[in-house]
Amino acid sequence: MVKSGKDIFTGGGRIIRMFPILGCTVIGTFIGYIGGKMQSFSSSSLSFVTSGSTHHGYNGSCEILHSYKPRPTVMNGNIVGEIVPDSLIPLYDPKFLQFNVTRSMLQKSRPVVGNTQRLHSFLKKLHAKHCTTVLFLGGSVTAGHNTKGGLKDSFPRFFMDWLNERYPCENSDRSLGKHLTKRTQQNSAQTNFISWDVISVMETLDLVIIEFNVNDSFIAANPHALEDKGREGASKDYISVWYNEILLRRLLLLRKPDPVAIITFNADYIGRTWAPKPYSDPDKDRKTTFRNNQEPLKFWLSSMYEIPMISASTWMLPFAGKKGTNWQFNRNNSYSTSLFHADKCCHPKRGGHLILSLVLAYCLLEEEKNMFSSSNDVILDIEQDFSAAVDPILR
Repeated sequence: MVKSGKDIFTGGGRIIRMFPILGCTVIGTFIGYIGGKMQSFSSSSLSFVTSGSTHHGYNGSCEILHSYKPRPTVMNGNIVGEIVPDSLIPLYDPKFLQFNVTRSMLQKSRPVVGNTQRLHSFLKKLHAKHCTTVLFLGGSVTAGHNTKGGLKDSFPRFFMDWLNERYPCENSDRSLGKHLTKRTQQNSAQTNFISWDVISVMETLDLVIIEFNVNDSFIAANPHALEDKGREGASKDYISVWYNEILLRRLLLLRKPDPVAIITFNADYIGRTWAPKPYSDPDKDRKTTFRNNQEPLKFWLSSMYEIPMISASTWMLPFAGKKGTNWQFNRNNSYSTSLFHADKCCHPKRGGHLILSLVLAYCLLEEEKNMFSSSNDVILDIEQDFSAAVDPILR
């Protein structure tokens, strides 16, 4: 069953017919030429690209409801220049990045697109200049472990600096505000489950970014909640999936005060499990399913619950080992695991964290493009996010 016009992207209003659209396009072209007036993002809008390279959204009366001007495409292929605001360009100078980043690399960063309804709600808040709160649930990678600056050199810090520069927000008195960062002291899905009250008492939350792949690999004990599962319950992979699923279900039902946007982020992998002896036994590890890698498990959960997944390791790990295991740890290889990590485990250097923030920023901007370009697409009933409804439904 195809949903009615009120359910198409914007959530309200009638379907705008062809003649109003053509009229809006002509008017928009003229407005774009002389310079559009910036206004807050609103619902019931359609988006067009005008001659002035400014995107305008219109309602049925040809009133501009929102307007924004994307950064121009950098013709020399420098994708960083498209993503990063001018004020942050010096921070992302190629000499500070772990390796050169290309568009084709970043395009591989969304293995699960998921249901983007919540993410679009978050983007609309950004365009309305609302100050948002982003919660990072993660382990030692999220904490910037083994970087010189710790949290100051971590991808959450770089991403939030980018968010504040790219989407300035306003306080209730119209003064310049700031998007806020939240963290917990827990470092795995298991410990965040145990300390759920820390999350549930937070007054406002708009986006949660979950990064547990590395730390969940080190869950050692059979927790009390799974004592009745027998041998299966003692499996580290089983424990990880169980706690992650419970955590995702709780977050999907959370209202702070709106349904919270959720992203699962695969930021890194445990390098030494792919290393030659004495750090690992390649012959033995090749016979295992995942090589102590939690990403396939998180991939499955994100797919089943339609949670958008962003992954850096999806393309970093293949690039590192493209010419074999020995080359993966050869420092003459620009994408070497040994160069990317600050230690023998799994923690990126500062330049790696900058790349991780670029991955998040790129994927958010790409979804923003999709949101504006698909304003008149038909959405089937089954494509709704039922978990975000007034009476939520979970699988």
